[in-house]
Amino acid sequence: MSDAADIRNFNWGDFDAVFATRAAVTGISDVNADEERSHFRARLELPGADPLDNVFIAEKSGEIVGGAIAAVEPAIDRVVGEFGVIPSAIGQGIGRLLLARLEQRASDAGVAVHQVNVHQTNTRLRSFIDSAGYRQIRIFNELKYRPAPAYLEGDYRPLPDGVSLRPFVTGVDEVALATVQNAAFEGSFGFAPNTPEQIAGYVEMRGAPGDILMAEDSCGSVIGYVWTSVTERNDDSNETAGMIEMTGVLPSQRGRGVGSAVIAAGLRHLRERGASVIELEVDGENLSARRIYKDLGFKKMGEQDWYEKNIGA
Repeated sequence: MSDAADIRNFNWGDFDAVFATRAAVTGISDVNADEERSHFRARLELPGADPLDNVFIAEKSGEIVGGAIAAVEPAIDRVVGEFGVIPSAIGQGIGRLLLARLEQRASDAGVAVHQVNVHQTNTRLRSFIDSAGYRQIRIFNELKYRPAPAYLEGDYRPLPDGVSLRPFVTGVDEVALATVQNAAFEGSFGFAPNTPEQIAGYVEMRGAPGDILMAEDSCGSVIGYVWTSVTERNDDSNETAGMIEMTGVLPSQRGRGVGSAVIAAGLRHLRERGASVIELEVDGENLSARRIYKDLGFKKMGEQDWYEKNIGA
């Protein structure tokens, strides 16, 4: 009998075991387990996620020892893969099998490239990805900020005249948010246009529509947004961490100070939600966004490196 792991497709009966494996790989603690389980299930249920085709399991001697997820994005000709192996099974070739299955999924989908992202501190995975024929194509900066009291004051980075903020309304704003987001990020690295149905799925997954702030002009048209979230840290800090998930402004509204004002409003919102630290990621080549965040007081704390391998003919 071979000692090699078997790679097979996920089915919903695997969910609990797959989540337990994911928790072992990523270090999810018991404190956050229920919330993370809910988010993971909602992620697999998103429109277009198709987990029966895009989630893979590594089994050895009847035990799930690893897994992989493929995000198929034909609109931008790529598949983004993530994979992991439980600590006790590292070094047995299971990661290479999972990566090969992800590459096969990309080939089956007919896209040009398979991409993965790796944290700068994960030297083992970086070396593995290099050895598998991938090349680094992009760096995203991880930024962190501890809010100052000024962010609680309404006159800090005020909105331009005629612009107001309100919370996202479920069942009403999905089309407007998709429209602004798609326009704001058109042509940006790694951005695949979202449908209103996908936006609805993401909102449901996060479970806090009030953490999305919509910017309107004097006519009531949505011109920008900031999407935030709050998470309780499960490390020694026990901090309440806020996250700027995404923020964007219609191209026609840029240069008026809408972007920085909307972000500042998001920071105030997160502080009011109890966040003691706020984090975000920004494309290292997005110089205008990096300037805004630097002016607001964010500091670089780390990097996420993106790697790519050509798959298509």
